Amino acid sequence: MTRLAGLLLALALAAVAAHASDPVSLGYSDQTVVIGPGPDACAGGILIHNHDGSFENAYAWQYGGQRPPYYGAFGEGYNLGRGMVWCAVCWLTRGGDYPATGDCYVWAGGFGAEPGEVLALVSGVDFDPYYWPMVTQYDVEMNLAVDGPFTVGCWGDWPGHVAAWYCAADLDGPGGHPWTCIAPGLGYPSGWRDPSIVWPAIRSMGFGAYFEQSTSVSSETWGAIKAMFRE
Repeated sequence: MTRLAGLLLALALAAVAAHASDPVSLGYSDQTVVIGPGPDACAGGILIHNHDGSFENAYAWQYGGQRPPYYGAFGEGYNLGRGMVWCAVCWLTRGGDYPATGDCYVWAGGFGAEPGEVLALVSGVDFDPYYWPMVTQYDVEMNLAVDGPFTVGCWGDWPGHVAAWYCAADLDGPGGHPWTCIAPGLGYPSGWRDPSIVWPAIRSMGFGAYFEQSTSVSSETWGAIKAMFRE
């Protein structure tokens, strides 16, 4: 009985440790270096994002927090009217040598309400970012027509394993509409939530888009939309 009790205690402690490490971060830094997309830069549209050009931390889910179809994903919501999302843009970093591909998404909604249906998906993207506090910008071609709010984000393909890379976050910028999709059973409200319920003080996540207005949108309206974001 003593050996059995010891085994049960060890399993319980392992479960607690795994649960505690489901959400992870790389730690605060005010010395971020952002690396551009290089030869894979998007060919069209205007770069739209909610961050201030720098990032102070980076976050990920791992182990039980990373599950299909996209539990553990992060995203950022926008409401730019009718137009084309030529590319999704992801600012990512890493803390170790754990290679993994990822899926890049555009979901409907995410501005005033949680993200909804999947509008576009590019799977198996070979994200291989620089090490923190360097952050790599990735432009992922989408060619997606939208006519309302949308959320850009990604999910890492490492269910049940340690995080391979992390999503950069802005902690002191103007603010936006950050999201993360929390798996059930982790001690947090599940589904799409503001990531600040897990990691305090997040203003926006490092996801944006190369966006081109529809010709049906007036220049005055487009000017007002651009004024909401930093380019």
